[in-house]
Amino acid sequence: MFSAIVNKLAVALLLLVVATLTVCAAEIGKISIVQDSGQLSEEMIRFNIQLKVGDTFDENILNADIKRLHGTGFFADIVSETKDAGSGKVDITIRTKAKPTIKNVYIVGNIKYPSYELMKNVSLSAEQPLNDNQLRESANKLRSFYKEKGYNEAQITPELKTLEDGRIDVVFQVKENLRMKVDKVTFEGNSIYYNWTLKHAVANRWSILSRFLDMGLYDPGELENDKARLRELFWNKGYLDFKVEEIQIKAQEKSPEYVDINFKIFEGEPYKVGKTTFVGNEIFSSAQLQEMVRLREGEIFDNRLEQETSRDICGLYQTLGHADVSCRVERIPNFKTKVVDLNMVVHEGRRYEVKDVVITGNKITKDKVIRRELVIQPGDPLDNNRIEASQSRLMGMGYFGKVDTVSVNTDEIGKRDVIFDVEEKSTFAFKIGGGYSDTDSLLGMAEISNSNFDITDPQSYFQGGGQRFRIQGMLGLERMGFNVDFTEPWLFDIPLRLDLSGYWNEYQYDYWYEQRGGARVTLAKQFFDDFTSVALGYKFEYVRVYHVDRDESREMQDSQGNWLVSQPSISLTRDTRDSMLEPTSGYYLNFTSSITPQFLGSSEDYYRLEAKGSLYYSFLDKAIITHVGGKIGTVAGFNPNDDVPIFERYFLGGGDSIRGFPYREIGHNDINGHNLGGQSMLLLTAEVSHPIWSFIRGAVFVDVGNAWHKSYRYDMSGINVGAGYGLRIKVPYFNAPVKLDLAYPILNNQDDAKSALRFHFNMGFAF
Repeated sequence: MFSAIVNKLAVALLLLVVATLTVCAAEIGKISIVQDSGQLSEEMIRFNIQLKVGDTFDENILNADIKRLHGTGFFADIVSETKDAGSGKVDITIRTKAKPTIKNVYIVGNIKYPSYELMKNVSLSAEQPLNDNQLRESANKLRSFYKEKGYNEAQITPELKTLEDGRIDVVFQVKENLRMKVDKVTFEGNSIYYNWTLKHAVANRWSILSRFLDMGLYDPGELENDKARLRELFWNKGYLDFKVEEIQIKAQEKSPEYVDINFKIFEGEPYKVGKTTFVGNEIFSSAQLQEMVRLREGEIFDNRLEQETSRDICGLYQTLGHADVSCRVERIPNFKTKVVDLNMVVHEGRRYEVKDVVITGNKITKDKVIRRELVIQPGDPLDNNRIEASQSRLMGMGYFGKVDTVSVNTDEIGKRDVIFDVEEKSTFAFKIGGGYSDTDSLLGMAEISNSNFDITDPQSYFQGGGQRFRIQGMLGLERMGFNVDFTEPWLFDIPLRLDLSGYWNEYQYDYWYEQRGGARVTLAKQFFDDFTSVALGYKFEYVRVYHVDRDESREMQDSQGNWLVSQPSISLTRDTRDSMLEPTSGYYLNFTSSITPQFLGSSEDYYRLEAKGSLYYSFLDKAIITHVGGKIGTVAGFNPNDDVPIFERYFLGGGDSIRGFPYREIGHNDINGHNLGGQSMLLLTAEVSHPIWSFIRGAVFVDVGNAWHKSYRYDMSGINVGAGYGLRIKVPYFNAPVKLDLAYPILNNQDDAKSALRFHFNMGFAF
């Protein structure tokens, strides 16, 4: 009997296995979607199903499809059924029950911010099925919104209210609580740094504007980062045992929206550098790598020098093509002697060579315009430094909003392709706007420009050649002009820059009017490096001086008339500034000389020599920016006793030279007390700027200089000094810096210039 039972079980099991294999091997005949409630798009459901009609049925894939549908968050229940349809086929039915439909979405309890602003963070919509993922995401976005505004204790609670018709209302209950701000930040246990230094090292700190703006907010999520910031600060002094033992947060009783923060720290003692060893290096010997170590034995350990050493060693390998090189520093401290040994673990990696350089994403900019800016080419070692330099140069062209770089393996061992993927932005601009300043008074401007112009390609609408073209017109109360400029940075496909300009400008000065019209051509070439260039130029200009009053001096009367200027020039420039518009570091040097001889068509014989320079330095993470600059020049006739024309002289004073003095009022005066300018000039300036709020900075400045009557005459007893304080405002959405300066002439040696507090302003806009 037992044997019969075993036989029956074996037969049943065999039939089950056969049926299972038959179903698994069956072809899918039909897939039906049955929705029990709610009306979701059937296309959306089928899009999330991998099984298709005609495929071989696989129960594992069906289970994955059901799981994927659940993951969309729209369904309360999903059931699948299979049915033998004969002829080796199987039909599948998927029954779904959608979440209830949303009737309304509300936000309640909010006081500080209106509901329409908060609803921008909610992705749920009325008359759509409830989606758990969107509900959770919306609640998190609302929490993040309040946290960014400083409401770290804000509570967001989503609630679902079922209505009589089966639909639901989604209600986000908001409890804003107080927005916590930082008042006092104190430190216990510190002796190396002043409290002021430590306060400015952490993100949670007091701000003078916290009562008016979203500044000085308490952010508990930044406390761990503040610990790391303090640790870095002390490691830079060798205190490797430093740690933050405790952070105490205490709300103020009288002002509960303010908290006091106290950091209890342990400094320890500074460590000195012991021996430095190397592991893993084969290409370079330990003696060669030792020359790159910036930490010297016996000196106090400095974390910054350790990081620089690691970067330098990696950079050395990268120049040979070792793109995957790494240098990890193992510190081996001796807690008794306070000496730390350093073990540099070098992973050299494989040496790679560039097989090909691929440019993608450029639809307008021609391939050669991009390639000529690259400093890495096929056959070069795969040097990350060159790749980064190429990326930086492409971004500096101003044609691209983004440049991504990646190196990928090829079918050849030891070779990689370098891909530069660019995202182009519009380089055509039409600007119309105006401004007001103490130099040009009220001025309107209209301009059409294209910084990626191509004069040889009308089929591409004159775009993509890397040239620059601009037409500009100006009209104001005291000035008008028209300018056309063209630049070819790669003349004859070599790095030779050609600048062409044509212009007509009219100026109304206090004692005469002036017209200037002409053309200018310049050829510039870099040499030595990317920062140094020499330029040869030529200018031919027509100048008219008129509307000189009959009561003016003989010297000014003699300046009236028509003049021709035919002027070759040469200049040498070195510019290492990190930005032309808002430099924070680097320097600028320029030496220029020009000659204006009659044998080339000029009305008079004279020449000019000038030198100018600027130095920028910043500290406290570019919060404080210092600028020191100077300019010296002279213009002289071939005959030392001859005066040069009045329109070629130096006029100082005003917001763009020596602040605290009237515009163009520093120079040689005639018998009527009217300024005739000078033939020698010296201008020195120093400025320290600091942040005030967002796009507003303040600046303390002092200007020193004078314009002397004769050439090569620099009498320091006649120097003028102006000093004051100003604001630098970057107006949002407009390319329009606003410069407001209040200055006083603390040393006044200019005749007929009264010592008074003066306001210099330069306000403009363009859109």
